[in-house]
Amino acid sequence: MRSNQTKRMIVILPVALSIALGAIPVTAEETEKTDGNLVEAITKGTFKLNLRYRYEDVDQDGFDKRGQASTLRTMAGYKTGTWKGLEVYLEFEDIRDLGFSNDHNNAGAGSLWNGVTDRPVIPDAPVTEVNQAYLGWSPIKTLPFRFGLQEVVIDNSRFIGNVGWRQNHQSFEAARVAFNGVKNLKLDFSYIGRQHNVLGGSQPMSTSHLSAAYTFGKIGTVKAYGLLLDYEREALLGLNSTTYGAFFEGKAKLSDSLSLIYRLEYAHQTDTNNPNHIDAGYGRVDFGVKISKVTLAAGYEVLGGSAENGQFRTPLATLHKFNGWADKFLNTPTNGLQDLSLSVTAVLGKFKLLGIYHDFSADTGGFDWGTEIDAAVIYTAPWKQQFAIKFAGYSATDHASDTDKVWIWTSWGF
Repeated sequence: MRSNQTKRMIVILPVALSIALGAIPVTAEETEKTDGNLVEAITKGTFKLNLRYRYEDVDQDGFDKRGQASTLRTMAGYKTGTWKGLEVYLEFEDIRDLGFSNDHNNAGAGSLWNGVTDRPVIPDAPVTEVNQAYLGWSPIKTLPFRFGLQEVVIDNSRFIGNVGWRQNHQSFEAARVAFNGVKNLKLDFSYIGRQHNVLGGSQPMSTSHLSAAYTFGKIGTVKAYGLLLDYEREALLGLNSTTYGAFFEGKAKLSDSLSLIYRLEYAHQTDTNNPNHIDAGYGRVDFGVKISKVTLAAGYEVLGGSAENGQFRTPLATLHKFNGWADKFLNTPTNGLQDLSLSVTAVLGKFKLLGIYHDFSADTGGFDWGTEIDAAVIYTAPWKQQFAIKFAGYSATDHASDTDKVWIWTSWGF
């Protein structure tokens, strides 16, 4: 379900496009680069389609019954051609239960919830909705704008992402602009007025993200960013914060078959328009070695936390990507989190194999949060369809409960 504001947006977009097209002056040089006329731009666009079926099984301590879900995600979209620097994209999303609809807690927002409480959560509630509906405009090639309902993925998704792992993707009512008119420099600004989360819920906000990145040849990229997170509803004011940070990442090729991969990041978070006090840090170090088609990597991530100074949180992130696939740390524990990980990735023909080990502990208080083993095998067929199986096994100590998860899925699209 999307808000009435989004429904109005879908109606307004074509009108806005027509008005904007008539209002923009076009130089001779720009006219030569125009892709056809207005009718051709609208009628000769690009269709997108993706089908993803997934079976998920969850065995979690504290529940006598397992959680099982069988769902199909269908995405259909259409992007117009560009004319005078403008384009429109419209995307529909449908999530269907294909069995086991009452064998899991789908955690859906409002009427989407299936009412199940005696089984583990698998948050893929059935819903049909508009997932994206935006207007793109590039008055010049190096200054692209985007307005409307859209998926937003910034950097590695640690702060803002589309949660693409879940069947119902996260999207935002947002305005975005980027500038890349200076060599090696890129500036980005995003304003988000509403979050549409994977549970089907909608939260109004006034959130801003600004970043500046500079690439140093083949050495790597330095990026500084600021995030002002500002929910409007009283129940969510405890998540409001201001975060400033920076990272350096890159890849050094030592030979045709040997490369080094690295990332170093630090951020600090404080409370803003929040009844609670926050003064917490974030740090991440990644180092990997790629030898031919095998990558060995180690990572260390810290999300600060204590009862006195609050917790470092990233509620707009693609959280499944971080701190274990069992999703035991979607909310930062009171005493924070330290995550030491070791991983191996191998590409063998059309197969990709991935294994990760996590050792979790508290940032303060000396608690042991447990360990986790994650593994996945993905096969890509010649016709581009993927078949995969994925496993997460979390062993609890002082946090949550033992949990094993298994996913089997296939995905195809164009």
